[in-house]
Amino acid sequence: MTTSTIDMTRRDHVTVRVPATSANLGPGFDALAVALDLAEDVTLARRPVGSATRVHVSGINASLLPHDETLLAYRSVVAAYRRMGRAVPALDLELATRIPRSGGLGGSAAAIVAGVVAANALEGMPLSQSDVLDLVAEIEGHPDNVSAALLGGLVVCVAGRDGLVSTRLPVPAELQAVVCLPEASISTKSARGVIPQTFPIGDAVFNLGRTALIVAAFATRDWSLLRDGMDDRIHQPARGTILGALHPVIQAALDAGAHGAALSGAGSAMIALATARFDEIAAAMGNAAAGHGSPNRTIRLALSDAGARVVG
Repeated sequence: MTTSTIDMTRRDHVTVRVPATSANLGPGFDALAVALDLAEDVTLARRPVGSATRVHVSGINASLLPHDETLLAYRSVVAAYRRMGRAVPALDLELATRIPRSGGLGGSAAAIVAGVVAANALEGMPLSQSDVLDLVAEIEGHPDNVSAALLGGLVVCVAGRDGLVSTRLPVPAELQAVVCLPEASISTKSARGVIPQTFPIGDAVFNLGRTALIVAAFATRDWSLLRDGMDDRIHQPARGTILGALHPVIQAALDAGAHGAALSGAGSAMIALATARFDEIAAAMGNAAAGHGSPNRTIRLALSDAGARVVG
């Protein structure tokens, strides 16, 4: 989280920008995520004492999200005040949404991080970055997307002996994402529900090695490692049964020149990482998805080193 622009005193107004994210990258289930150069903003402003809180949503998801205190970003503001041990003041909250809510790009994680970071900045930063990370992971229920949204870059996060451990690697300009967004969404709950609870040891070893390959690829900039590195035997085989286009889209992306491809988070978005042939990869992914019953659109996104940051 970028803090260099934050005044460490209480503020009357703050705007926080938080990136979209893609989790897992194939084998790194609940342990890997990367920030993407697509962001949404939460603005918090104090209202006069005794006033009612107001919540407003604008942008691409304005008709899909509640414009009241049940909004996830606002509920995350409330959670931050509780963690600070302070009463929630009357507030104006404006959420400007840009992250598609079709599933797989960390929209809920961005809302959670934005709410907590905005409340913390408004109150002069009483919560440390570690405090914020623990809280957003607690709200989300798993740490991968929220860690990347907070910290930026490629993030490795695990439940350590003494709490959550997260570390990040910077992401290069040459590696970019091509994302296929099916029109039909998949709920995270449904996508988690199909995953088996036990696995053969061979599948566990398969994923361990490939998760290490992804980290090695980002550490060494050897992108050829991603072709094998983004394979998975833990969650994608099961999730492919409810998203029939998944495996055809992955293969189409590889055939078109992507270094690696995978389901993005719990889906339904699918992501390919590449350094060239972006248009060809997008066309191949889109055609493969459409040919397997998933009308869709594709977008190209840079990866982002910037995590949550105060911009106003």
